[in-house]
Amino acid sequence: MKVIISRESILKMRVDAIVNPANSQLREGGGLCGAIFDKVRRVGGVDAHKKLTDACDAFGGCPTGEAVMTPSFGLWAPKIIHAVGPIWHGRSPLPVGVKLTADEATGLKALESVYCSILHLCEESGLNSVAIPGVSTGIFGFPKELAAAVAVAVCRSHDMNLEVHLVAASDDYFDLLSAAPSVTAVQWVASTGE
Repeated sequence: MKVIISRESILKMRVDAIVNPANSQLREGGGLCGAIFDKVRRVGGVDAHKKLTDACDAFGGCPTGEAVMTPSFGLWAPKIIHAVGPIWHGRSPLPVGVKLTADEATGLKALESVYCSILHLCEESGLNSVAIPGVSTGIFGFPKELAAAVAVAVCRSHDMNLEVHLVAASDDYFDLLSAAPSVTAVQWVASTGE
């Protein structure tokens, strides 16, 4: 697996799939999720937006730690993987070197699970590339340091023919991804294009 750390707009990436950090109802939300739905509306019109909404509704939701895939209905990436990460129920900031509470450990396992689910969908669908944002690091409040380490570790633990773009929406998350443990096989690519 080739892992590339990028600082660019996920909505403009030319990959086989982009990941939407979705809510469990798979409804249009805020943050990047809302931006993805909005981009579909701007690119393909109201009809494309309705098709995306209907495709998500057909799943009847998605449990935390899992992911589902739909067409993108007009984005550069032909597929959207809707990944439901955990809402953080722990200390913030997370103290360094301390044992995780039960809620924090549960959140960590759910975040690992959602990254595994994303990679499994890519492999199952024969995709060659995917762009993954910092799942759960926005309004779900997951500590970025921990999320970056999980993203890199899970991607490094899978041996598959896939190009993974770990996409940072901010300079601080880009730095965290770049410094994550086991980052030796990662190629750093920085782009500030919006």
